[in-house]
Amino acid sequence: MGRDERMPAMDADTDLGTAARPWLLAALGAAAGLGALAAANRIIAMSAGELYNVLEGDEGRYAWEHGDIAYTVRGRGAPLVLLHGIYAGASSFEYRRVFDALSQTHRVYAPDLLGFGLSARPPVVYTPELYIQLMLDFARQVMGAADNPVSVVASSLAASYAIRAAAEQPRLFERLVLIEPVGIDMDGSIRPTPIAPLMRRLLRTPLIGQGIYNVASSRRSMGYFLRHAVYADRAAVTSGLVDYYYTAAHQDGARYAPASFISGALDTPVAADYAELRQLILLVWGKDSKVAPLDQAKAFRQSNPRAEIRVLDCGALPQVERPDEFVSEVTAWLRAGTRPRANG
Repeated sequence: MGRDERMPAMDADTDLGTAARPWLLAALGAAAGLGALAAANRIIAMSAGELYNVLEGDEGRYAWEHGDIAYTVRGRGAPLVLLHGIYAGASSFEYRRVFDALSQTHRVYAPDLLGFGLSARPPVVYTPELYIQLMLDFARQVMGAADNPVSVVASSLAASYAIRAAAEQPRLFERLVLIEPVGIDMDGSIRPTPIAPLMRRLLRTPLIGQGIYNVASSRRSMGYFLRHAVYADRAAVTSGLVDYYYTAAHQDGARYAPASFISGALDTPVAADYAELRQLILLVWGKDSKVAPLDQAKAFRQSNPRAEIRVLDCGALPQVERPDEFVSEVTAWLRAGTRPRANG
């Protein structure tokens, strides 16, 4: 029997169709997966809710070059600005338990930094220099710091930017209250790893990046982080608290600034600038802070002889967990002379 008689005929189209079937199924599966991801992203965005301001005072909008900055101002007296930390869901909400009390002795400004809260959240590349410039411009153009130097209360990474801003334009800033600043142990010669910009770009993508961000900033993830890394008193992390952070983290464009934070692009060394500061400095630390452990406070305390320190019995947010003590220590220090005093 000849070869043509032993085997059935099979044309080229049949060969190609059979060979392509696994790839076609894979493509259809991928398309279905991406469609499901897109649908999930849309549902999360639509269900996040509308963010609202919890601070009582006059609300303003500063038309900054990169986007409007929302802020609340209240009180009379020497100007004081409260700068929140940088993380998913961050905003001036961080100062909700001390804003009113501080406004009894100062004219207090509480802005939402660019990319957070009720401020604009543009798809720009967020860098330390961007936030430092925002702090300088806000102090000059909103608070009038060129004529009347301001005092600063700044938290975590924002405190590190405040250090650099005060070093760059010392005449604008009178006193610095730094809540658990970071970057004292960073070497200025160290550069981000090559994967850092790739990670940032991935997180900024509209589909995959949004999906990754949604998982990282889910209610469960945020609740776990607050209970295990931020608050010493886990019972204080209520469902309402998690809901507010979740809502703030899921406003349109809210992933862009955290994308830079997660990739490490917002880290900054401060040792050199901090050592040269001539302003009076108050360091405030939570004894049980896990975000910035207490042993880092010693390095900040020793690097500048103008620094004083207060250690409160709490986690990473002394202004939230110990508001009365925080206000008492900060207002007393702002009124005091130059003689240093420390409790830690």
